[in-house]
Amino acid sequence: NLDPFRADAFDLSYEKYFGNKGYISVAAFYKSLKSYVYEFTDRGYDFTGFNNLNPANTAVSNLGSFTRPVNGQGGTINGVEFAVSVPFSLLSKSLDGFGVQYNYSDTTSKIQPFGPTDTRPLPGLSPQVQNLTVYYEKNGFSARVNQRTRAAFLAEISGFGGDRFFTYARKESILDYQIGYEFQSGMAKGLNLLLQVNNANNTPYVEYDPKTDKDTKTDNYGKTILFGATYKF
Repeated sequence: NLDPFRADAFDLSYEKYFGNKGYISVAAFYKSLKSYVYEFTDRGYDFTGFNNLNPANTAVSNLGSFTRPVNGQGGTINGVEFAVSVPFSLLSKSLDGFGVQYNYSDTTSKIQPFGPTDTRPLPGLSPQVQNLTVYYEKNGFSARVNQRTRAAFLAEISGFGGDRFFTYARKESILDYQIGYEFQSGMAKGLNLLLQVNNANNTPYVEYDPKTDKDTKTDNYGKTILFGATYKF
């Protein structure tokens, strides 16, 4: 009896391209969800008619809690996005190979993902997200520094017994590095070496209680270093 997810979506964007890699884009979007499925717990569900598989443990009442997915009333998601990519060669030929990329989004959701009486935000959705990348690409060399930032959000994680659990996570800003080289000639032509350092600034994942603004859990995952090689022939 669950309705499929349906939505009317409208997108409007303006894009301006210049040079070989440069562009600026501004976009706005609006999504009107006609349906939304959420988990509902009925505290007074009547279990009359169900067989008791353990007669030694008889319930004192046929009423109990039963959780199941049900149809919600939908809602809206809307926001704006901005992106820009600027090769520095447009500013000076001496900066050929260098460039910067940046994008930002601001999103608002008016959905009640936990039922009509619950006003928590949409799980996993940060109101503001931004990415900044400075790069160099020339003569087989490539190097990138990226910083991605997201505002506080409602996180969906695995709780006890593998059940889904919702908690609030703080704003986070993560720094990544990447450097690589592709051999252009010789016997090693086609060989590409790549080194990545993810979460170089060791940003922790922090959960908190929005009512008291106190941290409830902190996980330090540390940095991750990856090295890889590919060969094309």
